[in-house]
Amino acid sequence: MSAVEPRIYAYGIVRSCDVHDLAGARSVHGVSGRAVRTVACGRLAALVSDLPAPAETSLDDVWHDPDRIKSMVLDHHRVLQSVIESRTVLPVRFGAVFSDDDGVATALVQHRQALVDALERVDGAREWGVKIFCDRDVLGLRLKRDSDAVRVAHEQIEAASAGRAFFLRRQLEQCIGQEIRQAMIRCVTDSHQRLSAAARATATLSIQPPAIHRRADEMVWNGAYLVARERETRFFAVIDAVRDVCRRSGFDHELSGPWAPCSFADYRLGASDDEGSHRT
Repeated sequence: MSAVEPRIYAYGIVRSCDVHDLAGARSVHGVSGRAVRTVACGRLAALVSDLPAPAETSLDDVWHDPDRIKSMVLDHHRVLQSVIESRTVLPVRFGAVFSDDDGVATALVQHRQALVDALERVDGAREWGVKIFCDRDVLGLRLKRDSDAVRVAHEQIEAASAGRAFFLRRQLEQCIGQEIRQAMIRCVTDSHQRLSAAARATATLSIQPPAIHRRADEMVWNGAYLVARERETRFFAVIDAVRDVCRRSGFDHELSGPWAPCSFADYRLGASDDEGSHRT
């Protein structure tokens, strides 16, 4: 951290011409309950808010307080969400802070072309999340009924002696396990290909453990799709179609959004050695 205590927190970048239409952003509170405002420089403007004065709290203490960080992350995303209904916003990575407004303006100047290009890539589009879950029991029953390999294995077991049937059942379990894995791959691959065709860009996200997604079924896909507003109706139709096809085999497609395009434009405002910038 620089010698000057950072006191400006940045959320995202918008075009200067859109500043007057950001009433939604100004109606919400940012980190530490502070009002959101803009710092404009040329064609770009940063959404920012003031951090608490040094006498109120130490910023170093904030970065090492998990509860405060969690609250700030929620504040960060709430500010971004307040913008996406009406305007394009380029999200800035969580934790970007500056010593003052001049530091923000300097970063906008230094990275002007990269920011303009990044804004162009996400212009008029929003992020939609798609998670695919699988009920293994339902899928297993479906495969036992429809899979030729599983059907043949059952016939062999019925015709085998007791000793041989034991080993054939073990093989059947392995066969069903393999069939389940292949069915998951087919569902994910087909779904992703069809959804990608209706999206401007895609991003593969980490599979979440049950402790996070809190569902009994297994998560087999977690993806983000950058979709132009005029293509959203088409995107919804595609996900409805793949959901209907896959549901019979125990799959469930969970759609979330719209979100600010964090998976596609999580830009760092300033290089690692820029004075006044900080990231946890």
